[in-house]
Amino acid sequence: AFTAVPGDPEALSYNPGALAFARRASVSATYMNGLFDGNYGFLAAPVPLGRFVLTPACLYFNSGVIDLKYSDPAKAPETVTAESDTVIYLSAGWRPAPELGMGVTLKRVSLELAETVSATSLHYDLGILYAVKNGLSFGASYLNSGGNIKFERRGDPPPRTKKLGASYKFKVNPHSLSDWNTDLTDLDMLLSADWTRTDGEKGYCQGGAEANMLLDALGGKIVFTVRLGYMAGRDSAGVAYGLGLAWKNWNFDYSLTPSSALEAVSQVTAGYKF
Repeated sequence: AFTAVPGDPEALSYNPGALAFARRASVSATYMNGLFDGNYGFLAAPVPLGRFVLTPACLYFNSGVIDLKYSDPAKAPETVTAESDTVIYLSAGWRPAPELGMGVTLKRVSLELAETVSATSLHYDLGILYAVKNGLSFGASYLNSGGNIKFERRGDPPPRTKKLGASYKFKVNPHSLSDWNTDLTDLDMLLSADWTRTDGEKGYCQGGAEANMLLDALGGKIVFTVRLGYMAGRDSAGVAYGLGLAWKNWNFDYSLTPSSALEAVSQVTAGYKF
C-alpha cells in the first residue's frame, strides 16, 4: 500500500506524485518469483533536481512456460514462454509546495504472447500526494491510461486503474514500551491503506504496518524494519510478511506472501542512496 507513502522508489508503480518527495538520488532493484513459475524484475533510479525528481525505470515480467499445440498436425508441440512483458518508464515529479507532490509517468509497454504475437503501446500514469506536517499523507493516482493494446486487428484497452491511499508515520519512544537494556535508540511506525479499482473489475483494499527500529551496532547506525500487510477482496487475498535492513547507504528488503489458492510469492529488493 504505497499510494500515499512519500519518497519510496516502489511508489512509481502506485503513485508518481509520491516520488516528488525523494530527497536523495538512489537506485533500487527488485526481483520477485513464485507466480506460476514466473518472475518479475524492477529497476528504478530517482534523481532529485531542486523541486523536481526525474525517475527512469524498467520492468520485466515472465509468466513461465506452457505447452503450445498447433491445429496443424504437421507441426510438433512446443514449450514456449506464455507471456513476457517489458515496460520502460520515465517519470517526473514536482513539488509546487513543500507539502504537495504531483507526478506523471510515461510508459512504453511491450508484450509478447506464446512467442508468436507481440504488441507495443504507450501509456501514462498521473498522481498527486499531499503530506500533512504531522505525518499524515493522502494520495490519489490514475494508472495505465493511453492507447489500446493491439496484437492483430482488434485492440484491448489497458488495465486502467484508480487508486486512493492514506498513510500515517509517527515516532514511538522505545523506553515507553519497556525498560529494554539494548541499543535501540529510536523507533517509528508507518501505517498505510489503499483502495484500488481496475476498469471492469471489483475494487479491493490493502493495508500495511511497518516498524523501523534504529540500533547502534557494527560501528554505526542500523535500521531494522518489520512489515505486515494484508489484501482483501481478491483471489490472492491474504497476509504478507516482510523484513528490512538499512546500513549506511544500503538497504535490503525481503517479503513473503503465502497463498492457499496460488503459490507463495517471494520478493527481494536491494537499494543504494548516493
